[in-house]
Amino acid sequence: MAAITRFLTSEPTLAWIAQFSQDEQALAIEMLRKMLLVSRDAFTERMIALLLKRCAEGQEPVGLYAEREVRKRHGSPLRLFKQTNTKVKRAHGAGPQPVQTFRAYDADVGSEGIVAQLVSEVCRRYPKRFLNHPGPDQIRKYKVRRFILVSDFIGSGDRARAYIEAAWRVRSVRSWWSSRAKHGMSFEVVAYTGTERGIAYVASHPAKPDVHIVAVCPTVYNSFSYQKRLEIIELCRNHYPGTMDMPALGYGTTGALVAFAHGAPNNCPLIFHKRSGAWEPLFPQRITASSRETFAEDQNRGERLRERLLDMRQARLAAADVAEAVDPRRRSLVAVMAALAHPPRSAHSVALRTGLTIAEVEKLLAHALKSAWIDGQNHLTDTGYAELEQLKVKRTPFPLSPTREDNYCPKQLRAPVESHS
Repeated sequence: MAAITRFLTSEPTLAWIAQFSQDEQALAIEMLRKMLLVSRDAFTERMIALLLKRCAEGQEPVGLYAEREVRKRHGSPLRLFKQTNTKVKRAHGAGPQPVQTFRAYDADVGSEGIVAQLVSEVCRRYPKRFLNHPGPDQIRKYKVRRFILVSDFIGSGDRARAYIEAAWRVRSVRSWWSSRAKHGMSFEVVAYTGTERGIAYVASHPAKPDVHIVAVCPTVYNSFSYQKRLEIIELCRNHYPGTMDMPALGYGTTGALVAFAHGAPNNCPLIFHKRSGAWEPLFPQRITASSRETFAEDQNRGERLRERLLDMRQARLAAADVAEAVDPRRRSLVAVMAALAHPPRSAHSVALRTGLTIAEVEKLLAHALKSAWIDGQNHLTDTGYAELEQLKVKRTPFPLSPTREDNYCPKQLRAPVESHS
C-alpha cells in the first residue's frame, strides 16, 4: 500500500475528514492526496545525499549552518559573528549556536533541532569535508570558502534570508564574498523542500545564494486548476478563517501541502494545525506524532502512479495496467515520460507532477536523452511518443522481473513483444 493511502485511511486522518460535510469531503481528500509526506529516514538520507553532492561540486571544506530564527534589533538581524570595534572591522571568535531559544519562558525547540542534529551527524561522518558552524577563526584556519545554510523547509523564505543577512552584516564576510570568483566565500542554501516564492526571495539576497532542494513542495497554488484552487481556498477559510497575523492558508498565505515526521510547518493551511472550539486539526500544534508512522514509503507505488497519470491527463496510460505490469524500477521512468507529454517540462515541474525527487528526475531525464526519447529541451521525440503509445494499447499481464543489478535502467518502457510460431 502506498504511503499516501496509509495516511488517508489512518484513524487520525479519517476523523479529520469526518468534520467536513459530505459535499466537502471529496475536496478535502483531494488536498490530502497532493501532500508531500516526509519520513525521518527519507529526510535524513536524502538531505545527506544532497549535501554530499553539493560539497563535491566545489572547494572543500564546507561550513554548515543549521537555519534558525536570529535575534533582531529595530527589525534588522544581529550580526552572526563578533567583530572588532576598530576602524578596520575584523570578525573573530567562535561560530553561532546551532540551537538558541530567545525567551526564558519558552524553551521549545522546533525543526532547527532536527536540522542541527543532521548537521552534526554529517560533520562527524565527514570531518575533513564539513565544519559544524565554524566561526571566523575556523574559517581562516581551514580556509572555508563555502557557507551552506541547511533547512528542512523554505516557506516564505523570511527565516533563511534573515540568517544570511545576519552573516552579511559582518564586514569580514562581505570582504570574503567580494573575492569569491578567485578564493572568496560563496553562499548556498540546502533544504528538503521549499515553495517557489520562498526560494526566489532567498535567492534575491545581495549575497546571491544558490538554493538547492530535494523535492518540490506542493501548494494550494501549484497543485490544482484555477477553479479547484478557489474552492480549496474557500474551504480553508470557511473552517478556519485565520487572523491578520496568520491567514487561513498559513504564514505568508503560502498554502503549503507538506508534513515532516518531525512536524508540520506553519505555512500549511490552518485547518491542518490550528484548533478552535468547533475544529480539531489533523496536526495539533503542528505535531505529526499521530500520523508520522504512515509517512514511510514502500516499493509498491502502483496506485500512486495511476493517480499521477490521471492527474497528467494520461487516462489511457493509467487504464493500461502500466502500474502493475511495468517493473517497479521502470515506473518512475514511465511517470517522467508521461509528464513530458505536456508543458511545462523543467525538472522541477516534472518532479512536482510525478512526486519524485529532483535528483531522481534529473537522472531519468539524462537517461531519456541518451536513449533519444527526448531532445535537449525535454520534448518527447518520435521514439519517445512511440514508447508511450505502445504502453497505452499493450496490456502486459505479468510484471517484468529482470535479473540485472539494482542500478539497472531500462532500454525501453514497454515489455518485449512475445514471438509466435
